[in-house]
Amino acid sequence: MRKPELDPRILEKLKEKLKGEMTESSIRSALSRIRRKYPSLTLNAAAEFLAKMKNFSVARYLTEKDREALRNIQFVPLKVPISKRRSKKKIIKIANYETDDKLLKAHLDEINKAYTHGCYTATFVLCRKVLENLLIHHILRKKYPKKTKEHREKYFDFSRNRYLDFNKIIENLRRSSTDFGTEKKLVERICDLAEGFKETANEMTHSLYHIATKKEIDSKNFQHILDLIKELEKSLEA
Repeated sequence: MRKPELDPRILEKLKEKLKGEMTESSIRSALSRIRRKYPSLTLNAAAEFLAKMKNFSVARYLTEKDREALRNIQFVPLKVPISKRRSKKKIIKIANYETDDKLLKAHLDEINKAYTHGCYTATFVLCRKVLENLLIHHILRKKYPKKTKEHREKYFDFSRNRYLDFNKIIENLRRSSTDFGTEKKLVERICDLAEGFKETANEMTHSLYHIATKKEIDSKNFQHILDLIKELEKSLEA
């Protein structure tokens, strides 16, 4: 007895509609399983059964014999759950700083993500970390580039062999404001604003009881501080 054949047009339609979900081999396997369950079905009728389960049809290619085989079969369409992909939150950028420094970019990106997702304590601590590094590496080290003790003690603690604490960095920068000539007021303004991250960030780092709020972050106007630092940095490069 000749083995029943699947209408090539039906096979192509199945492959088209099920692309990415089923291969030709898996389609043929599925048709075989359907026919084992419903022996009266022709191969083309089994294809229509599979198509109906997947919410489409290949009926236009069926013969009268195929249609007759389907008359007593009840279809229960397969409900394919809609994938609830997590909608990506649009990142709120509270920290932008033009730089080629990949690590700085990564920290700024982390600040924006933390803020967007409501992780305000993490945002606050990260803001302080970025400010500390900007003042050391983009301002003080550029202004005082020599490897002499006089220059390095502006930002380096020789007794502990590490960079100075944030509060000491701000203090030294403020004391050195006259060295910046016409940018003296700009330096002082940066110090005034940066101090808002000094004690509060210390509390958040070392205390279980201080949790930052959105209002607290917004009140510090972090982007404005970054803009002022960038302005000062450009003046040092001029």
